[in-house]
Amino acid sequence: MYVAGVDIGGTNLKFGVFDENGQPVYTLLRRTARGGPEAIASQIAALLSASPTPAEMVGAGVPGSVFRPSGKINSGNLKWFGIPFGALLREKTGLPVWIDNDAEAALAAETLPGGSCFGLESAVYLTLGTGIGGALLINGRPWRGHDNAAAELGHFVTHAGGLKCACGMNGCFEMYASAGALTRLAGGIRARTVIDRVRDGDADMLAVLDAYAREIAIGLCSLYMIFRPQAIVLGGGISAAGETLREAILKSVPNAYDFTPETIRAALRFASRGNDAGMAGAAALARMNLKP
Repeated sequence: MYVAGVDIGGTNLKFGVFDENGQPVYTLLRRTARGGPEAIASQIAALLSASPTPAEMVGAGVPGSVFRPSGKINSGNLKWFGIPFGALLREKTGLPVWIDNDAEAALAAETLPGGSCFGLESAVYLTLGTGIGGALLINGRPWRGHDNAAAELGHFVTHAGGLKCACGMNGCFEMYASAGALTRLAGGIRARTVIDRVRDGDADMLAVLDAYAREIAIGLCSLYMIFRPQAIVLGGGISAAGETLREAILKSVPNAYDFTPETIRAALRFASRGNDAGMAGAAALARMNLKP
């Protein structure tokens, strides 16, 4: 049985079809449709129809909170509030649909054999993209809170009274540590270009990256103090910066209270599934939670 996995981002939509072993047989990347949830549901339905490998069910990850049992979604990045997107997608596709938070989907992929969280009892997972998504592994299980909406780690406040976030609060972590924040710090230069220029020895872009990495370090140190995880895993597009980003972050980790930069170095990992994690995990969650 083949399952479609979709990772819906504020900028890009990733679509894939996965086999029984969770391996991709077909993937593609598209710009996320403009026009709201109905336009995105129609886009996914069209991708399913055009897929050379038919899928029997769909899993989709969204950048926001998916409340159970209502299934309604709040997403500041997509500007969705109280949207029953699962029902809409079922209507458009005629297939069983499982909707989940995109970081929860990515974490699901990373807990599979070969993943960065395989075999762990505790982990903090962060996706650094247009915004910041989060997921928590506690006692070997995802921790979702009483309404399934826990671990919105992009929206804990790191700067009281700071920049206005799409969620309605001020000073959220994602306003300072997302890929979008890096682009803002660089005066509009794309995050990937910033990283490329740093690797080429551009001193101005190195200063930008250091300022950005300090913001990530603030959040990581706070999360480490709260959860004491075995691993802090970075996913999302910016994680492709790899060691360049890791070293910039570690420069800003203080010798604090009861941990050091080496403590964070030992915990800090990058997602092994890369940019495929969201759609692979969404497909895995659909397979686990739906019946054909």
